[in-house]
Amino acid sequence: MLNLKTTALGIAVLLAACSKRSRPQPQPAYSYRSLNNVEVRYLTPFSLDIDEDDTDDVFFTVALRNDQQGTHAMFTAVALKTAKMLSRPDSVVRLQAGDEIPVLAPYPHEWNGFVNHLCTILLPAANPSDTTWLGDWVAADKKFMGVQFRKGNDTFLGWIAASVDTARDCMILHDCAWRHVNAGAVKAGKRLE
Repeated sequence: MLNLKTTALGIAVLLAACSKRSRPQPQPAYSYRSLNNVEVRYLTPFSLDIDEDDTDDVFFTVALRNDQQGTHAMFTAVALKTAKMLSRPDSVVRLQAGDEIPVLAPYPHEWNGFVNHLCTILLPAANPSDTTWLGDWVAADKKFMGVQFRKGNDTFLGWIAASVDTARDCMILHDCAWRHVNAGAVKAGKRLE
């Protein structure tokens, strides 16, 4: 009789332990903030402090470059100090709502801490009025870029929503969200669990 009670108690403990493991663990909440549709243009850059800790994380600008082809107005996102942008060798990755932003970027993507190109307006030297837009972010309507940044010893993973208005020659920054990297990958555009 004692063996039967011991066996029953062991099974009950085992079932309780298994049921605790199978429950999903709560994920850290996203932090979110609106960027109030700030516009980035030539001579009007914007420095983004994602978590408002007095350390700028990403600098958005439109830089000019001249060469034999003509004048290039390059829309760029520069990751500062402790931040990185999800990119390919030639540009910032343009994500759709719901796309996964991974902790470790799969090839050919990488977490890049340097200047990252979004798109370019080319004003040809031969005919400056014949402008051409080039790049993945041309006419983007609320698309997402992946971002990683550090605060002290902690790393955070998140997204920044942006659009490129080709009629007005500007980039528009809408909002951003992030959470601790220990929670794993995030979904572009997601801000609630």
